[in-house]
Amino acid sequence: MLSFNILVFSHSLLNARVARCTALVALCGVAACSTYGADLLVSDALADGGNAGLGGMAATQGGGLEPGDAGAAGNEQVTSGGGDAEMGGATGSPGGASPGGTGGASHAGAAGFTNGGTATVVNPDLIDDLEDNDKSINFINSPRRDGIWDTGNDATQGGVQTPAPFMFLPTKLSAAEAPYAGDQYAAHTKGSGFTMYGAYMNVSMRSYADYANTPQYDASKYKGISFLAKVGATSGKSMRVRFISGDTDPRGKKCKVSGLHSELCYNHYFSVVTLSNTWQIYQLDFGQDFAQGGDGMTNDTIDLSGMYGLEFQFAPSNDFDLWIDDLTFTK
Repeated sequence: MLSFNILVFSHSLLNARVARCTALVALCGVAACSTYGADLLVSDALADGGNAGLGGMAATQGGGLEPGDAGAAGNEQVTSGGGDAEMGGATGSPGGASPGGTGGASHAGAAGFTNGGTATVVNPDLIDDLEDNDKSINFINSPRRDGIWDTGNDATQGGVQTPAPFMFLPTKLSAAEAPYAGDQYAAHTKGSGFTMYGAYMNVSMRSYADYANTPQYDASKYKGISFLAKVGATSGKSMRVRFISGDTDPRGKKCKVSGLHSELCYNHYFSVVTLSNTWQIYQLDFGQDFAQGGDGMTNDTIDLSGMYGLEFQFAPSNDFDLWIDDLTFTK
């Protein structure tokens, strides 16, 4: 049984670590800091006309989030700060829908974070810290990583989500809202009224000219991901973090959108995370904390070399008010 750990930070601890980070910058030229998809989910007989974000994933059927086994405590993550290179992205593409899996491990151990400051060294493991105030993720040339943030939902009549799909921009943080001193922007989505598979915020790894031929990103050198997150006072707290890859998405041409159940796409690997109303660090291990459900083709292992992106999804009929910041790969 994996253990599920959450680390809640006090302002005094954060300030102390900010000071320590400043010292590291002065000594080493890097800062100690820490840092989190579009897929369109599919249902057995439902073709979703929702939007897939750039690098476009297909969102999964909500069907109620089921926490699985608790995850093991996370490892300490130290990454460097630094501004993101801006890279324009394309819009997403519609996709189909399929039931989301049940089970799934969950874990959010952490070892603290500090303000990345204004370090000039770009951290290649940083997916995005939102500090450049645009939807593009931290641009890395080799292997190329040039995706975007986006949102999506099941288009239930009367459902409301902000920002709307294709309209994502980071949200400015006040000093009181920020998880640590100097942090100015975070990813935020809020909404309610979605009753089919729910709604999500996503981040893609690659841009594309043709959705069906979206390039894949090789994340095999990474152990997992780390991110800061919180939810508002009226929000649901159970969230699925979904890993979209060529093994489970039809763009990878390894599964099918119809036919035998054992060959169906959209049975993405996922982990269930229980969020808090205060900023916390969540660390997920690809090998230990992500699992498939029984809603389509199953695979022996998660396909890290064929990554399309990540998705942060709330089940149907759940109000959501989600904040994400400092998303990074971990080694």
